[in-house]
Amino acid sequence: MTILTFIITINKVNLALAQTSEKLPNSNIDNITKVNSLTPLSNIVYKPIKIDGREIFKVAAIAGQEIQGNSNTSPLNIRVRFYENNLRETIKNCFDADTLKLTLETLENQTLVLASDAEELKNQELIAITDLDAQIHGISREDLANQIIGFMRDALIRAQRERQPDYLFRQILISTGIILALIVLSFLISILQKYCFKKYQKLQKLIESLKLSYPQIDELRNQQQLSTLKSELTLGQKQQLIWEQQQDKNSFFRSLLQVIQMILWLCGIGWILGNFPYSRWLQILLLSYTMVLTTIIGTYLIIQGSPFIINWFAINSFQRLETKTSVQRRVSRAITFSHTLQGIVMFKLAFLGILLVFQNFNISLIIILVGLGIISLTVSLGGHNLVKDIISGILILVEDQYAIGDLIDLDYTIGYVEDMNFRVTQLRDAGGRLTTIPHSNISTVHNLTKDWASIDLRIKLNLDTNLSLALKLIKKVSNELINDVNWSNKILDYASILAVNSVSQTEVEITIRVKTIPRKQWNVAREFCYRLKQNFERENIAVNATITSKYRI
Repeated sequence: MTILTFIITINKVNLALAQTSEKLPNSNIDNITKVNSLTPLSNIVYKPIKIDGREIFKVAAIAGQEIQGNSNTSPLNIRVRFYENNLRETIKNCFDADTLKLTLETLENQTLVLASDAEELKNQELIAITDLDAQIHGISREDLANQIIGFMRDALIRAQRERQPDYLFRQILISTGIILALIVLSFLISILQKYCFKKYQKLQKLIESLKLSYPQIDELRNQQQLSTLKSELTLGQKQQLIWEQQQDKNSFFRSLLQVIQMILWLCGIGWILGNFPYSRWLQILLLSYTMVLTTIIGTYLIIQGSPFIINWFAINSFQRLETKTSVQRRVSRAITFSHTLQGIVMFKLAFLGILLVFQNFNISLIIILVGLGIISLTVSLGGHNLVKDIISGILILVEDQYAIGDLIDLDYTIGYVEDMNFRVTQLRDAGGRLTTIPHSNISTVHNLTKDWASIDLRIKLNLDTNLSLALKLIKKVSNELINDVNWSNKILDYASILAVNSVSQTEVEITIRVKTIPRKQWNVAREFCYRLKQNFERENIAVNATITSKYRI
């Protein structure tokens, strides 16, 4: 079905191009004299006669006279080839430009244009002007013939002069200068690109070091170290997004340099092609695709600039989020949607760019959309897992199951969400291993860093320990910790003392539960144990505290 759609599209391209080149519109044609047409022209087709790519005038014929539907055998195309061959033969014969003279010979249904000079050229027939030719230009046949012979003579002389050795040598020198200038400019642009790429690599290293610092912060025990580092997740993610925006800006600038370099070479090559009569038709062909090239280049630049714009909106949203509650969760979602939307926006922009390119070729967009629909249906039937991945990814984002920066447990693996899109999620575990998981394989998600977190402390005391004094010291440590400036913003509530959990022949176990903000439960538990040990030592109480948690990140 895809191949059939491709064949239909190609046939549509050929049909559209053929109709565009030969079908005469009802009005607004390029007439020589800008005079209104004499008769209706809906059944007439026309084509230009050219010398070295420069148009002389248009010849016409009745539409629909092809032999067996072959447009190359139509009277119009036969006339065009015959007349252009006559002009090329005349130029090849090296006529005398000083004595070249064009004369007219009027017959009953056409006017012949003949060329002669003082040497070998004797009344050679160049073209024949018919009433249909005069009709599409909106003037009489005699007036059209008189106008044509003037600039046709100039065109022939110019074409012969451009084939002289001295002219060609001069154009070769100019073309060499253009190529050297392009090489120098390309060299300067490449130096600037290398400089930008080095800055991009530095930013990439900063981002990687920031990502690696997330699990390392949880392992720090020293309170002073925690205060000197940017331990807040929102600050780290905000900095990451700022660096990513700088990376996107850098990538866009490098892409802009590439486009500038490509445009310079296209313009230079077009200039060089126009310098020689033998290659001027290539210059005209290149210019005819200017709109297509502009569409492709514009779409490419917009795609490269879209991540920068999306990150800019995400960064500006931080200023509004900082004045609201649940800042960390909102920031994580903003980061996640920023990463995910980049892929969607780039895909849509590329799709629109392709449609614009096809539209410039006068291809029906309906055929393109129908073909894409058939391809999409085929892909959806053959790649149902891909569809499931995308649908699951949309549900994960909408339901806020997890976001970039969260610590999640999927039963078979655990780690920080480093990146995600609509199809896959990437987890980084404590050992640095990056795991990529399709969304369709995710059935149960345990989010350990959403909204709040808690951790249990099991404190084992000797059987003869004064429990009242021990519980008093535990409450004292809890009050000190929640009133500490450096720790109060990490603890959501006073520690819950769950009293005596178990009693054995040698010890008594007391369970304490601490409720904290996400990702800070381990730091709080360690600080709690550190302070509790100091207080118990002052009262000569032996203690064996165990942090009970399945997750040791």
